Amino acid sequence: MGIKTEERELKCAACGEASAQTVVTEFDRDTSVPDLDMRPDEPHRSYIKYWVSKCPHCGYCNVSIDIPVLFTKEYLESGSYNRFDDSLAGRFRKMALVCEKNKVYAEALKACLYAAWVHDDLNEAEEAAECRRAAIKIYDSHKAVLSEDHDIVLLCADIMRRSGDFDRVIREYKGKFFGSGLLSVIAAYEAELAEKGDDKCHKADEVPGVTVK
Repeated sequence: MGIKTEERELKCAACGEASAQTVVTEFDRDTSVPDLDMRPDEPHRSYIKYWVSKCPHCGYCNVSIDIPVLFTKEYLESGSYNRFDDSLAGRFRKMALVCEKNKVYAEALKACLYAAWVHDDLNEAEEAAECRRAAIKIYDSHKAVLSEDHDIVLLCADIMRRSGDFDRVIREYKGKFFGSGLLSVIAAYEAELAEKGDDKCHKADEVPGVTVK
């Protein structure tokens, strides 16, 4: 099956206008081995284009345009919001901004990461690194909330390493215990890669002693 989509008319939560949007209705269970930043393998990694929708009337970008907002539509007309273009990566960066405004900080961080994945696929290394740095900026800005989620904290180790911030990975993750043996082993592996100056993509099953089912 792969994935099934259909067109649905959705009302934008920001401006109130309706538009046709592509909605995923069915997809196969993902059984692939993910990257260390949790990006799935094919065919699921190609579904990324369905992870962000845009209202054609006001430019609101989110997983779905009917998700309620904590800001006015005037924000969507601001230079801050519109400094990003309407490419897939640009839409994810806009999604990150509205998620941060909506106070769903983990989703804002992940939206920046998804933008990085888009640039990875285009072999745009510096643009991908910039998106990862933006993700870490969100993490640092809302650390009191995000540090409570160990999965997010560990994810940030890979984001930092992939953006070239090896010193911080070593400083914050080498010898760190997460209360979980699995997470601690992955953190140690991230620190080991950072000590080698390795900013490449690695699969979860490359972590010594970790079996991915």
